[in-house]
This record gives sequence, structure tokens and C-alpha cells, in this order.
Amino acid sequence: MTIYSASNPPSGNQTPLTAWTKETVPVTDGSERQMGKDSFLLLLLTQLQNQDPTNPMENTEMTAQLAQFSQLEQLTNMSGAITTMTSYIQAQNQFQTLTLIGKNVLAENDQLSVTDGKTDVEASLVTTEACSVKVYILNSKGESVRTLDLGLREPGEHAIEWDGRNTKGQLVDDGVYTFQVTATNLSGEVLDDGVYPQVSGKITSVSFDASGQPIIHMGHASLALGQVIQILEGSSLSGEEPDGESEGGEAEEV
Repeated sequence: MTIYSASNPPSGNQTPLTAWTKETVPVTDGSERQMGKDSFLLLLLTQLQNQDPTNPMENTEMTAQLAQFSQLEQLTNMSGAITTMTSYIQAQNQFQTLTLIGKNVLAENDQLSVTDGKTDVEASLVTTEACSVKVYILNSKGESVRTLDLGLREPGEHAIEWDGRNTKGQLVDDGVYTFQVTATNLSGEVLDDGVYPQVSGKITSVSFDASGQPIIHMGHASLALGQVIQILEGSSLSGEEPDGESEGGEAEEV
């Protein structure tokens, strides 16, 4: 296709203009349509130079236009400053999160981790009433590898002892595991609420997702910063003996 100038129709002796193709059509991002301060002042000056002598621009109208542009420029500068400040605060928070590496934390989470045949994370649960508790250890495919019967538990915090072995007594593969808890109260009703899983362990690394939010890692297990309940001095939940050897007897494998 050949494109000719609209003001100069082809005469037969005139050289045709080069046609635009898919490769030569100019591509813009729209920034050329944005008016900056210099462009606005140039437009205003041109408007003053070409105004109708019989109906000149009133001072109030020009002042209003200048005020509007000034407000727009201030808002644009403020938006840029807020964006810069947000980026700085985010970077500062990310740096502070790195100080958690090597510390022990308690968090609302149900992920466990096994590395070199050893568990990296201690599991526990909190009950709000007396109930019989069973804990199911699941692999990354959602398959049950171990079931623990904790028996009757009084209201409070209880540790879940898992040695990283399956129902056959074999060490499980390294990786991420989860635990699910079912609880039945003294009336035989399954509790939907009132049982809360927790984990504790040493932070081994910190990463960041696409939005810059920190993700805490305890071995293979991971959790969000908002799930952290407290930062612990020691490696155990409370410094007490495991519940598996307290009232109710040892955790029994089903």
C-alpha cells in the first residue's frame, strides 16, 4: 500500500511517500501525550499570543489555570516522594527480618521439616477444653505417613513428639511435612474450633516473594512473618518436659 500526502495529491511526476509497514510504524508508550510543566507554560504563552483582542483572556482564568497546574505538579511530586519512602521502608523491614536468622520462633503453622533424617521443627497444639487428640503426619502429597494418639488432654499447650519415622518405623525422606489434628471432647463431639496447631524451630534462612514480603524458613518448612507469635531464647516451646511423658502417658502410635 502506498500513502500520499493529504495536502499534495499525486500528480504523476511526484515521488510517492514511503508506506508504513508493521516494522516501521512508530510505537510509543503514551508518555509523549503527557504534558509537563514546560509544555504547559509554552501552551499558555501561545494562548496569550494568539488570543482574540476583542475578547482577551481574563486574569482570573489564567490564574485559575496556573493554580490548577501548580496543584497537579505538587500532587505528582508528593506521589513520587511517597513511592520512594515506601520502597525505603520496605527495604529497611527486609533488612530487619534478616536478624531473625539463627533465632528460635513460635508460630501458628502446621508445617514440619525433616533434614538428614532429623526433624527441624517442633510441633505443638493448644486446646481450650479437655479432649482426646489424634495427630496425622502427612507428606507433601497429602498421604498419611504416621498417626499419633495423644490420648486425653486437658486445656493448655501440648507438645507433639514425632521422631521422623513412618508407621513401619522407617525414617521418612527429607522434605516438608504437615500435621493435622482431630480432637473429640468428653461428649464425643468432634471439635471444629478450640484446637490450634503451632510450630517452633530455628530460623535457617529468609527469602522474599514477588511483592517483597518476607518468608521465614525453618529447614524445609516456611511461614509468613505475620504467623510468628513470639521469638524464643531456647529451642523448646516452654522448657518443660514433653507432654508425651506427662499426664495421659506417652504418645501412642495408631
